[in-house]
Amino acid sequence: MKRAFALLLALALILAFPVSASAEETTEARVPVTLTVVNTVSPISCTVPACLQVSLVDGYVVCANNVAITNTGKVGSIKVTKVDVQAGTFGIGNFDEFTAGSNSIALSINGCGTKAAGSLTLADGAFPAIEAGKALPIRYRAKVSASEAVTNAIAATVIFTIAAVHE
Repeated sequence: MKRAFALLLALALILAFPVSASAEETTEARVPVTLTVVNTVSPISCTVPACLQVSLVDGYVVCANNVAITNTGKVGSIKVTKVDVQAGTFGIGNFDEFTAGSNSIALSINGCGTKAAGSLTLADGAFPAIEAGKALPIRYRAKVSASEAVTNAIAATVIFTIAAVHE
């Protein structure tokens, strides 16, 4: 009981004395935010052909001669960096060694011929840079073998990859 009384008395003494609070001084630090903007991405504005029209009339292949990629941007140049030809309703053949097969097409775009479906090997100078406001003519030829008459068939798909030219 003495112990309990001593413990109670010790608690009363602790609570009876005021606890001194010490407030620390505070400061403010203002740090400016310095912003730097680096435009590493150049916007591209261009038009590409809606389609590459090919007709086979009585054994003669006819292609459009007014096709172009136009840089519609106000500044900067663009460049075709990759041309990919994918099969549609027709298989993709080798333009240089075209053999008549069942529903096949081979293309030469600005002098770069298909070997099979996939990326063309771009020859030097075939797709030069296109300055703002200028156009690059797309000269294409086709070789076609069709086993039956077709109308408006999507024989193949050409994908042009275009990038900004950083000088």
